[in-house]
Amino acid sequence: MEELKNEIPPQTNYDDANIITLTGVEHIRLRPGMYIGRLGDGSHAEDGIYVLLKEVIDNSIDEFKMQAGKRIEIDIEDNLVVTVRDYGRGIPQGKMIEAVSILNTGGKYDSKAFQKSIGLNGVGTKAVNALSSRFEVRSYREGNVRTAVFEKGKLIEDTTAPTDEETGTFVKFQPDNSLFINYKYQPEFVETMLRNYTYLNTGLEIYYNGRRIVSRNGLKGSSCRHDGYNSTIRHYPPQR
Repeated sequence: MEELKNEIPPQTNYDDANIITLTGVEHIRLRPGMYIGRLGDGSHAEDGIYVLLKEVIDNSIDEFKMQAGKRIEIDIEDNLVVTVRDYGRGIPQGKMIEAVSILNTGGKYDSKAFQKSIGLNGVGTKAVNALSSRFEVRSYREGNVRTAVFEKGKLIEDTTAPTDEETGTFVKFQPDNSLFINYKYQPEFVETMLRNYTYLNTGLEIYYNGRRIVSRNGLKGSSCRHDGYNSTIRHYPPQR
């Protein structure tokens, strides 16, 4: 009985001061598992850094599905810093900040802008933003580029300037090393992910660190070429 008493925690105060409200960014950083599953260091294909990559690419795939750009360029510098550039319609610049930083904000809740879409819950890039030590997004539209830079989900820079770049969206992010301890992207996991995108989206061209990944016949005959995959990976400079 004495042992049981010793295990009972002392009574503490519970009042208004104990009730707190978190912002979306704060909640994502406090409970990342609710948004991306596990954290990890990249040594497993299920680790969170691959979910971050997928969330960004999914938006580019949605543009492809809407026949707004068939090319996606993905670079991972030193297996740490990710850049994704598509040539779709670009995020509407007036709402770009909200689209990448405020939960439950997005253009996919109805079918007006996206008749086909992978992500529908308004979370994706917000989680990437919140869980990155640095997150940069650019929207190229109508001769202008709007650029926003965040650190751990907090906006630190927002500019708009003229540009002659093609329409589309650019995202660059570095997962927060304080959450993803000693992480590194493993190229074999990334390549498998990208090949799967090309199988499911015939005609899509993905450039990964300057190498082109494309599937000519989708899932048909997928046991044929290149290590059992019906895709080709060749060295090409990205086409502009």
